[in-house]
Amino acid sequence: MSDKKNQKADRIVEAALEIFKEKSFRDATIAEIAERASVAIGTIYEYFNSKEDLYFSIPNKTTVIFNKQLRLQLEGLYDPIEKVRKYIWFYLYFFEENPIYAELLLMELRVNRNFINSNYYQGARDATTIILQIIKEGQEQGKIRDDINPFIIRNLILGTLEHVTTYWLISGKKRKLTSNTKDFVNLIISAITSKYQNDSDPID
Repeated sequence: MSDKKNQKADRIVEAALEIFKEKSFRDATIAEIAERASVAIGTIYEYFNSKEDLYFSIPNKTTVIFNKQLRLQLEGLYDPIEKVRKYIWFYLYFFEENPIYAELLLMELRVNRNFINSNYYQGARDATTIILQIIKEGQEQGKIRDDINPFIIRNLILGTLEHVTTYWLISGKKRKLTSNTKDFVNLIISAITSKYQNDSDPID
């Protein structure tokens, strides 16, 4: 896709985000989005198959940014425990900085069956793959408990992060999402760290 087409697609997505912030997905119309983006209705269908397809595409660019920045945050870290710490901190920090993205992804799309079956869902899964790789690496090194399925540990970490972030959103974002990061991280780490790691390298 050319830069000009990319810019037009981005303008459509930005307009859609503004409309969806003002009204529900059901009430919003393609005509309103086209008017806000200053394009013809038919132009939208050159880029998106349907209103739902457009809706699902909204968090895609931010998800790509999240995954790219997450990998940069983890670069140069070799200890799986430190990687878990950094993962948790960055997740909370990024969602704190991007509350609209957090609300759309966690409160709207993640519970939408059609989104889970769409091509856009893969981008959202990349971050879960990263934490799973870290967990398996930690188990191989004897630093993360290997008596628990790595998928269960992943679900523990992500489920807790999603719960904390969702509560922060619905409670009005009254304080920083990262305000209790240290206690939160230490609780998770103490739950997943192997006995050997606890004996040889106590958590601060």
